[in-house]
Amino acid sequence: MELASLTDVQIENVFKPIYKKADEYMFKILLVHVGISFFLALFYDTWLLAVSVSTLSLVAWFGVKAILPEGNAHRYVASLFLGIYVGLFIYQMHGMFEMHFFAFVSAAILVIYQNWKLQIPLLLFIVVHHASFAYAQFSGMQEVYFTQLQYMDLQTFIFHAVLFATVVAVCGYWGYSFRRNTITEAQQKETLSLANKKIAQDNVILNKARVLLKAKNQQLNKSNEELESFNDELMKTTRKQMEINEKLANLKLGD
Repeated sequence: MELASLTDVQIENVFKPIYKKADEYMFKILLVHVGISFFLALFYDTWLLAVSVSTLSLVAWFGVKAILPEGNAHRYVASLFLGIYVGLFIYQMHGMFEMHFFAFVSAAILVIYQNWKLQIPLLLFIVVHHASFAYAQFSGMQEVYFTQLQYMDLQTFIFHAVLFATVVAVCGYWGYSFRRNTITEAQQKETLSLANKKIAQDNVILNKARVLLKAKNQQLNKSNEELESFNDELMKTTRKQMEINEKLANLKLGD
């Protein structure tokens, strides 16, 4: 059976509850990042950065969402700030290698939106941040804190970048695949709904035909009854006529 096609409006309605739940989840994720930044601020007294980035991320999230409630802009903002938090965490912990793993976590989190394009702001920020901060640190700038390594050669950096790009590509594919599955499921439901409507319409037509056939049968039965009654009368009349003819014949014979 061929699946029913969906309009843009129908697809939008399918994803509304998904986006609503994802937005609720993303807000909680941003709050978790705020908490992590405050916790990390205890180690090297980076409170100003933690408070600044946390405030800016929440203000941007709610501000853009209030201005464009029906769009995806606030979700792109969330993707960007997930990348910014990665940079913040790395800086707060003076380049601790484990902080870089938050980039992979962020890419996985964005899958909840089933939209591969939301990986782009995260990817772009991480690439720009890593490239610029790595160059700055190994150029001799102080307090850049990209990594705790004494030196990162180009080969190591390329492997680092390729692995992150691979994770983003995989997460982007997952998001795309989940979106296609969601649309296919909606198409199947729409196809089933249309089939049920068609069956219901056919049942209405069939019921009307049954009612009409029943009325026709009743009319035919009535006509048959009338015909039988007419035949009975005709037979009675015929018998009377035969009796009269017989009497007339007898009278002629008596003469």
